[in-house]
Formats: sequence, C-alpha cells, structure tokens
Amino acid sequence: MKVLKTLAWIIGIILLVVIVLVFAAPTRMHVERTVEINAPATIVWNDIVKFERFNEWSTWKKMDSAAKYTISGDDGTVGAIDAWQGDKIGKGQLQHLSLEPYKTVQQKLTFITPFSSESDVFFHLSEAAGKTKVTWSFDAHYKRPQNVMSFFMKGSLENDFEQGLSNLKSMAEAEMKGPGTPNGIDVTVKEMDFPATTYVAVRKTIPMSKISDYYHKNLRTIYQAATAAKLQPGVPCGIFFTWDKNLQQTDMAAAIPVPEGSKPAPGYEIITLPAAQAAYADYYGPYDKIANAHVAIHKFIAKKGKKIIPPTIEMYLTDPGTEKDSSKWLTKVIYFIK
Repeated sequence: MKVLKTLAWIIGIILLVVIVLVFAAPTRMHVERTVEINAPATIVWNDIVKFERFNEWSTWKKMDSAAKYTISGDDGTVGAIDAWQGDKIGKGQLQHLSLEPYKTVQQKLTFITPFSSESDVFFHLSEAAGKTKVTWSFDAHYKRPQNVMSFFMKGSLENDFEQGLSNLKSMAEAEMKGPGTPNGIDVTVKEMDFPATTYVAVRKTIPMSKISDYYHKNLRTIYQAATAAKLQPGVPCGIFFTWDKNLQQTDMAAAIPVPEGSKPAPGYEIITLPAAQAAYADYYGPYDKIANAHVAIHKFIAKKGKKIIPPTIEMYLTDPGTEKDSSKWLTKVIYFIK
C-alpha cells in the first residue's frame, strides 16, 4: 500500500510539472542570428536560395548524413521545394514563398514527422563596402501541449543557426578567394584587345532563372544552322546587353561567332561587335559559381578607374557533354571598358 501511495505521489508530481510547463511555456517561438560575410550579396544570395548550396552548409544535413533530399521545382525560384526524409531528422520540407533578389527570402518550413508543424523562415541581406550582413530568423506557433517543446528546441535551434551561418560565411568567402588559396577559384583578371566579331544569334529579354533553358533551346540549333550554311561557327557564347536585378531579367543573345559578312538564316539575326579594349577572366568551374569571375572583373575595372561598356560576353570554351568534370569547364568572361 505504501508503494502505491508513493507511486501515486510521483505520478501526481509529474502531472503537475507537465501542467505547469504547458501553461508556462510560450506558444510562440522566435529565433534569430546574424553574421557578416566578406563577400558581395550576389555570391551570398546564390548560396542561400539554391537549395543544392543550402544543403551543403546547413547543419541539419550533417545531423543525418543518410537522409535523402529531393529538390523539386526550379531551384532558386519561388515555389521550389527542398524535401527530406531521414531516421534522425524525420520528414519535412522547406519551400520558397517569396524572393526579393539580394535582399529578402521568405520560406515555409513544414515538419511532417516525428511531429507535425509549420513555421516561417526569413533571410534578410544588406550589403555595404563589399560585405554582406545576413540575418536568419525563425518564427513558430505551437498549440498546447505541443508548446512544451519550445523549452527544449530554442537553444538547439539557436546553435544550429549560429553554426549554419558560420558555415555559410566560410563557403561564400572561399568563393571570393583567388588562385592558389584553399578552396579558392581562379578569378585572375587581365586586359585584352577584343577583335571585331560577328555573331549569328537569337536575342530576347528573358527571366534570369530561364537562362539555362534559353541556351539549351537555341545554341545547338544556331550551331547546326551555321554549320549547314558552311559559316565555320565558333565557340558558343552568351551576350548580355542588360542585367536588371530588380526585375530579375536580362536582354541577352544566345550566339555563335561566324565570319564577317555572313547572312543569317530565317529566324536568326546578325550581331556585330566592334574592336574594343576589354577586361577578361578565364574562369574554370561550374556555371553556378561564375559570379566569382564577374565580381573580380568589376573590382578590377573599378580599381583601374575605368567604365564598363555593355554588352558582356561569356564564351563557353568547354563542352559539358564531353567533359563531365565541372571543375575543368572553361568560360571566358569579357567586359568592354573605356
């Protein structure tokens, strides 16, 4: 009988503690951490909004290396989803709700197992003097008695956010490093005399997120048409006449160099760029990091006290169809200057 009374007392105390926790624990939880990164927002932005990059620096993937991740939609755009399932981190997804380029990211974080919940996630970016300040925040509302979890989750999430931002800082700053540095990318900039060049091209204003699709649709057909016309086609290029960050669109041409005086086939146009002084970088690496070359050239031109004259050219000297190692892909990025 004494044992039963003792057990009843213990159960009663436990229930009392649970009840107190349920009513004492907040139903709303806010977590926020900030870091300053020695890299421009153009680089940091890509590392945040591209889920493929996000999964490289996020601490959650490291918690469960066996977890499976699936990215659906156009990665880096509104509506894209990063879904995961693992024994340690459960099942859930992160979705882009809105993107204000280089400034704000709003996401919805949904946990499916081991418990069901939805939270709001934000990234706020501000750039000054080549450095980017990133604030990562999390807001959640928990019903009782689920709100008890906030007592135990808050500290853990704060640590995750701090470590994650530290990883993001290391990643973005490594991308800014020059040749010969650990994890650096070759962004050596030189000057050149650009020769007058004629291109057969398809030119259009398109969303920046559709550039790859635009290339796939047009470059091969342009090359085939130029070859059929015996025009001796050269290296495939992208020619960018405008780059509007606010509207997230670019006036660009998918283009192939051809001999001077060439006549375009129906559906194509001829673009002739005159001889000019230019700054360029031979960039080796995957296309999603080519912003490093553009940033380096901008800095080079500013240091020289010169002015950029549109358009900008990207020459794709390596065929990804034959060279599978993206670290060996060579792209020559050219800016006209005066």
